[in-house]
Amino acid sequence: MNLSGLFIRAVKSGCICSIFYHALMMLTGRPVTIPQVVVFTVVFIALYFLWLVLVSYKGRR
Repeated sequence: MNLSGLFIRAVKSGCICSIFYHALMMLTGRPVTIPQVVVFTVVFIALYFLWLVLVSYKGRR
């Protein structure tokens, strides 16, 4: 899989996980703000993309 495919996969997964995580936070009664959602989503996407790149590189060796 090329880098653009990995990035698209990371963005999709990041958005889905962010929705579930923040929905759970709201269900438990904790306040959720837009900056928290944006930061969590961006950091999750960046770390997951890095992990996907490293795993795919390791598999090619």
